[in-house]
Amino acid sequence: MKLYDIDIQKLLDLLDKAQGNVYLVTEDGNTLNLKSKLCQLYGVRALLDGAKSSKVSAELKVENPEDESMFLNYMIGNR
Repeated sequence: MKLYDIDIQKLLDLLDKAQGNVYLVTEDGNTLNLKSKLCQLYGVRALLDGAKSSKVSAELKVENPEDESMFLNYMIGNR
């Protein structure tokens, strides 16, 4: 799922609640497992850098179907 207009703190809260792996795929093709706090920091930095240039084209890949529903509900409700 593509990321649009996200609240970074809310995203981090959802990542803490996620049961399975959640990956951030950047426009460069890097895949970061966001269950790792180090990858979260790097991923957030990449998102913020992209936002400065209005070129955020990151995508989330979620393994657990329940987690996917949680993220989809957030993305739909966030607009």
